[in-house]
Amino acid sequence: MQKSHMNKINKQSFICALCAFIFLYGYCSTVTLGASAYQRAPMTNQEVNNQTRDILSNIFKPKNPVEINSTQSSVEIWTRVRARLHLGTTQTTQPLFQRHVKSFSQHQDYINKVIKNASPYFFYILEEVEKRGMPSEIALLPIIESDFNPNTLSHAGAVGLWQIMPTLGKMHGLKQNAWYDGRKDVYQSTKVALDHLEYLHKKFNGNWLLAIAAYNCGEVKLQRAIKQNRSAKKSTEFWALKLPKETTHFVPKLLALAAIIKSPKQYGVVLPAIPNKPVIARVHTGKPIDIAHAAKLVDISETQLRRLNPGFKKSMSANTPLHLVVPIHHAENFKEKINKTAPAKTAAPTTITATTTKAAKSSTAQAKATTKTSNSDVTVVSSSKTTSKSNKASGKTHTVKRGESIPSISKKYKVKISTIVANNNFKNQDAIIQPGQKIVISKG
Repeated sequence: MQKSHMNKINKQSFICALCAFIFLYGYCSTVTLGASAYQRAPMTNQEVNNQTRDILSNIFKPKNPVEINSTQSSVEIWTRVRARLHLGTTQTTQPLFQRHVKSFSQHQDYINKVIKNASPYFFYILEEVEKRGMPSEIALLPIIESDFNPNTLSHAGAVGLWQIMPTLGKMHGLKQNAWYDGRKDVYQSTKVALDHLEYLHKKFNGNWLLAIAAYNCGEVKLQRAIKQNRSAKKSTEFWALKLPKETTHFVPKLLALAAIIKSPKQYGVVLPAIPNKPVIARVHTGKPIDIAHAAKLVDISETQLRRLNPGFKKSMSANTPLHLVVPIHHAENFKEKINKTAPAKTAAPTTITATTTKAAKSSTAQAKATTKTSNSDVTVVSSSKTTSKSNKASGKTHTVKRGESIPSISKKYKVKISTIVANNNFKNQDAIIQPGQKIVISKG
């Protein structure tokens, strides 16, 4: 009886020990696996080249297979980017910076998605940023603005990789009509965005964080926040300003993403490869051409050609820029074929030309009947049949200049703020107004 009892105890002890061993082994294995998953091993050159080939193949999908030479240059673009990442070196202790670093580092799938979106355009944008002597963070802005998706539309009406508002686009001469939107054109919109960022950088005394914040919320709101802090004898650095929630997070997001790109291993992130060489080219067609026909000449699908040319809402016409973005390995061949191709025979160009002609005649007639006051920003519009008394009836409008706000305009014309707000159906005096926008000062 005693021996049997002892055997029973020994069996229970053995089972307990075995369970404890299994638990400890499993725990250690889990911890080790977790650490190795966070600190991923760097990709080999072959893996990088294969990944680059896959990315480019998914973008262009040539009907006839084309060999894409992806070499070690594919990984060098990130080295090139890191060399000019300067803005976040002293911001690492900021809570919002740390918060967004953690968020990005935990979402490898998001990193993969946005870099895949960026892969056709990134080399071109980085080149343009470097030509202007800007920091590399500026080339990363479209990730924060639009996930590098040129078709992104914000609730406020901003469009494209750089999220350009209609008024800013018009001020810089971007075409926006029923057939084409230059804000989606990667080449055109990049120039406008970089021009505007250079202006803001100069406006805010060479402070890139303030310039980037102003790009997001508008220079008037940023100036107002700086003025409030100065009045309260507080710091006017970005981190101390009271700004809209989106802007408050916008700058830290950009700096966090730049930090991860600078040290991806530190944060357990793998950066998909982007070729450090051009993969697209813009070809001047010299004449309108049907997009579907152009796709056949380029040897890619119409869907893929439209993806590279998101500015075109319909087919190319006389009312759109006469250039197409194509994969660079087909550019020369496309140039040769385009010279042998007749212009597209579509109804749209004829309609557009006719409409444009009528609009031009109408504009000319109206221009002759337009009288400008001593203030070049105010135009009193009158018809040819009216007298000077009817000038008052047609009202006054004002074209917004950079740096102006509703209060400053009301002061300029000695009109109540409430009157301007009511005349233009604004919510309040803090409503966003953009340079180039026309607002009603007084109604007839």
